[in-house]
Amino acid sequence: MAEKRGETEKLTYDFNTAGLLEVFVPKLDGWYRVTGREFRSFDGLRRITVPTECRLGTVQVPMETFEYWGPVFMFGTNQEMSYTNSGSMYTGKIWDSARETSEKRG
Repeated sequence: MAEKRGETEKLTYDFNTAGLLEVFVPKLDGWYRVTGREFRSFDGLRRITVPTECRLGTVQVPMETFEYWGPVFMFGTNQEMSYTNSGSMYTGKIWDSARETSEKRG
């Protein structure tokens, strides 16, 4: 379906997308979970939480959280942007199109 919308570029994910991805939103003064697509485009504090070990039948899983200082990309593209710590996402035409589609669905 993405090809029909002209989104043929494979996005670069240079972090563990299986981890818990969170961004710090200064206006709301807290950490919030996001998808990998939003995580790579967020210009602010970002962190990833991953389990340190996994054992079958273990309920208490030890976790490790670390800050992520990788590149910031324009939403939906591989265009690298400069980090300014603005606490918001780098958006563009693809973001506007995705928002429009989402609003139409209700």
